[in-house]
Amino acid sequence: MALEKLDRQQWRFDEAVDYVAELISAEKSVAEEKVLEPAYGAPWLQEPAPTDRARAVARNELLVALRDGDLHATGRLSTTRANRAAPPYTEWTLHSGHGEPISPAQWRSGEFRTERLRLIDGEFIDIRLPRFMVRAIWPKAEQAPAPQRTGYSTPYLDLLRAAIAEFGLTEERQPKKDNLVDWFRTQKVEGETLSENLASAMATLVRLPSSQRGGAKRMW
Repeated sequence: MALEKLDRQQWRFDEAVDYVAELISAEKSVAEEKVLEPAYGAPWLQEPAPTDRARAVARNELLVALRDGDLHATGRLSTTRANRAAPPYTEWTLHSGHGEPISPAQWRSGEFRTERLRLIDGEFIDIRLPRFMVRAIWPKAEQAPAPQRTGYSTPYLDLLRAAIAEFGLTEERQPKKDNLVDWFRTQKVEGETLSENLASAMATLVRLPSSQRGGAKRMW
């Protein structure tokens, strides 16, 4: 069944950021941006490194998807305020031991920093996102499959290959067309001698276009 094959792997928020940032970098949408020259060498005016920029863009895209409800997440929720005068000096404590759904409204109203979503009346930590949803929204570009050899050939293709082997054709070694035509004229396909026109056409096909324009390095 389809459900049995469902990807149930959960990513931490930073893992999702790494994945999306890698896609952004691969598309060169960040690396190709013009970097502004810092005025008077001031470090605070310098643009961030492409990898940092990619992560910032990825983080923002993930948060937009979560706020819009296009991407779902869970987190361990606490609604119990801690005694900030004692360790661990946090505002919220006793977070739940299991992940609870985080609604788009909570993402919009809360403050997300240091991998925590802080709300007015609570806090989510250990936020997780379904890997399959992240990959569905930001899919990797699929490479076109390499063409497969079918093993199909024809007597004419076999003859072209035979001519290449007979004359030792390479990019550097390009015989004169007349010599090839003469050879093709001596060959037979299914018991029939090649016509002058066909022999000339096949002689053209086995030579480089540059040799036909006189650009070959060796002719004989």
